[in-house]
Amino acid sequence: MHEKMIQAEESQPDDSNDNIRTDKTDIPEDSSDDSDKSSDAGSNNGGANPRASALSHQEEDDEEDKAEERVRKPGFTGSVKYFFLEFMDQFHTLRHIAGRFVNNMDMQLFIVFLIAVNGLMMGIGTFDFVKENEKATNIFETTDLIFLIIFTVELGLQFLYHGWRLFLDGWLIFDFLIITISWSFSEVQIIRSFRIFRALRLITRIKVMKNLILALFSVIPRMFAIGLLLFLVSYIFAVMFTQLFKDLYEEGHTSYNYFSRLDDTFLTLFQIMTLDNWSEIAREVMKVYAWAWLPFIAFVIITGFVVVNLIIAVICDAVSALEDEERAKLYGTGDDESSINDESQHPALQEDVREQLDVLETYIDELTNMQEQTLRTLQILTRQMEDHKDAVGIKDTADTNQTPG
Repeated sequence: MHEKMIQAEESQPDDSNDNIRTDKTDIPEDSSDDSDKSSDAGSNNGGANPRASALSHQEEDDEEDKAEERVRKPGFTGSVKYFFLEFMDQFHTLRHIAGRFVNNMDMQLFIVFLIAVNGLMMGIGTFDFVKENEKATNIFETTDLIFLIIFTVELGLQFLYHGWRLFLDGWLIFDFLIITISWSFSEVQIIRSFRIFRALRLITRIKVMKNLILALFSVIPRMFAIGLLLFLVSYIFAVMFTQLFKDLYEEGHTSYNYFSRLDDTFLTLFQIMTLDNWSEIAREVMKVYAWAWLPFIAFVIITGFVVVNLIIAVICDAVSALEDEERAKLYGTGDDESSINDESQHPALQEDVREQLDVLETYIDELTNMQEQTLRTLQILTRQMEDHKDAVGIKDTADTNQTPG
């Protein structure tokens, strides 16, 4: 009996030693697994430089952090953060759907049709058979309100898609001002007559008209210089004509008061510049001063034939340059430097680039959402695999401990 107790006491340290050995042997296996993973990572990286590998690991860590943020965590803060991120995902999805709907070509053509019909109805509403008929007037007013609601919904979808960037687009700002003024002064009878300005929204929808307006804006500096020259020439001739012919009306030689004051002379010279019945004015003055034809013809040649035609030439040059840009963009011709300069001088190309960037941004957001969903799925699968691996490891350890020494 005593010998059996001694043998039992001797066998107990052996079991504990075995347990210690098994625990120690488990540690190297884990470390070996880590070393295998690190060696596999090193073999996968190949000969890449350490900085690039570090950056890739940093990007992977950032993606894992983003994926972890999307997982619902316990507690009130975790639930709020989870629902906020889910809400933002749904909001971005809704925003892209609204953008694709409102900027669709068929939808834009439908809006153009509605703007044209609304403008025609405003014109028809000025006839007596509508204004004198109360029922017809109410029908026209209700129809106009329906058109305004449709335009407001369209602008709201644009705001949902663009957000605060809507106020960076000049055309959308123009639509916003027109619709806001239509709602703000809908009860003021005098201001309501300006509702026809809603027809100007056709410019923002028809590309040819939009390019023409952009071409005019691109030559504003040159137009300003020409306008300044025209004002200087007109001022010189206005002062001269006022000093020479100011007493003709008081003496009864002219039928109208053409040159008695500087402002009257400016109006008369503007009429002469447009070639509107200028010869009759000149003949009335020539009855008193036979040499008066000389300043009249000089003013007509300088303003009517030179300056005005110079304005037309500048506008035609801007339109021609815009067509050359479109042709170069279509066929890929033109120098790089000239294309860069044209892009900075003409806003039409910038508008097209902005539209393409919006489309690319939409695609990038969709790809980002798909990537986040994929990362979320991979994280769930990884956790399930880790749980399964832990369960298998615990089972193997239990089987090992139950195996007799």
